[in-house]
Amino acid sequence: MRLQALQTNAQAAVPDLAAVMPATGLASGDNGLRIRAILSLPATWWHRTRFRTELRADLREKPELLHDIGIGVHEAHAEASRFFWEAVLLQRR
Repeated sequence: MRLQALQTNAQAAVPDLAAVMPATGLASGDNGLRIRAILSLPATWWHRTRFRTELRADLREKPELLHDIGIGVHEAHAEASRFFWEAVLLQRR
């Protein structure tokens, strides 16, 4: 009887996860997706850094190539100057 009272008190002391963090959606069961997204961030950032490094090299060496594929020089400069955590906005026309 006393053990049951302790368990009931312990359960009452722990708030509902959805009530504590309603905006995160952690109570919905998609923790695996969030963990994979977090673990894939370094690879995504590396790809963006590599892309922008190659873009800067193309701007220096062959700007006519960019024009041939429909990318303006100003757009390429804007994309190359972005930080690695910012999404790629450059698109071919």
